[in-house]
Amino acid sequence: MSPDEVMMMARNAIIMVFYLSMPLIVVATVVGLIVAVLQTLIQLQEQTLAFAAKLAAVVMMLSLTVGWMSSHLLSFLKQALGRIIGI
Repeated sequence: MSPDEVMMMARNAIIMVFYLSMPLIVVATVVGLIVAVLQTLIQLQEQTLAFAAKLAAVVMMLSLTVGWMSSHLLSFLKQALGRIIGI
């Protein structure tokens, strides 16, 4: 493999990480903002509430998207190993 192919595979791997992690990051951010606004409105300063809500939302989102994530990751892995082996 040439250095250009290695750089392309590394770039594709980084893009895949961003692509697969984006749904979880978006859900955690949205839930965190909603909980923060609600805590501000009712003047509740409990930090574990935001953490528990974000954790529950991320676990639910992960359980919903695990099939989609694994299929994309598996296809990327097959493509990368095919290029490394030279099939």
